[in-house]
Amino acid sequence: MLESKRMDLPRQDALRWIVRTYARLRASYGEALGDPPLVQPTGDFFPDAFAADAPSVARLLRRVMSYAPLADDLGVELAFLAPGEDHAGGCGSLACGSGGGGGAARGDEVEELEDGYRVRLVVTDVAYADVLTTSLARSTGAIVLREAGDEHESPEASEMAAVACGLGVLLANGAAVWAKSCGGLRMSQATVLPVEELAVALALFVAVHGKKPSEARAHLGATQREAFDLAQDWVESNPMLIESLRDRPALLEGGVFDLEPVRGMLGRWLHKRKIDKELRAPAAAAPAQPLSEDKRRRLEEARALVDEVLGGE
Repeated sequence: MLESKRMDLPRQDALRWIVRTYARLRASYGEALGDPPLVQPTGDFFPDAFAADAPSVARLLRRVMSYAPLADDLGVELAFLAPGEDHAGGCGSLACGSGGGGGAARGDEVEELEDGYRVRLVVTDVAYADVLTTSLARSTGAIVLREAGDEHESPEASEMAAVACGLGVLLANGAAVWAKSCGGLRMSQATVLPVEELAVALALFVAVHGKKPSEARAHLGATQREAFDLAQDWVESNPMLIESLRDRPALLEGGVFDLEPVRGMLGRWLHKRKIDKELRAPAAAAPAQPLSEDKRRRLEEARALVDEVLGGE
């Protein structure tokens, strides 16, 4: 019997890294990134026929790259690698490996050439749609960073760059792939970042670009939806952070910012009221007028009601 694992938000340091990295990408390359679509694994975004052969994979790679700010004539070639030792033996299933998808174990899918790039793929990953598109999305993110001359390029940063290009759903689906193994059903991870962290990055993208959360959820797997819903609650509890990420990302690059905890709907409403009140407060407040007994009584009753509601959550 498969045991269910309670999904949690990433740790505070991981949340700060995600926000800081996304802010740096937007501050440095926001104009090039523009307002990308939220790419979905559907025929609308991937209309090409696929036959699990080299030409089909090459077309798929070009299609994924077309959603990123890359030149159409950029030189890119494919190299297919034999599976590593961790995929040898067993039943041959994706879940029988020890480290998830081949790309996640290496983190070196992209090789820079004199006239372009070579993208490496583990040949067995071609049989798994989520793993294949995840690997191509991460490779696309790596190429974007290399084309920009980004000094912070890493497998993790490549995945964040792919999310910033609108490829977050593809990556999230590859972060938790359930498949049958010799010992039963097992989850394989074909990403470097875990599903919880990619879900936060995806929720940030959705909020920053004004996408509908339901649009992001529509083609996520069950594990990914659970992680995304939790991430979405956290994002909605941090409206000031999202506003800065959208309009003033350079302010967040240094990592000095407040992270609010997840709040319920009423808590978010009250917090927003508090923020709005602070934003409307004049620089030099006028002397306060004494409250009448009736107004003071009504305010105290309102506070008591709020305390009662919040205390019952």
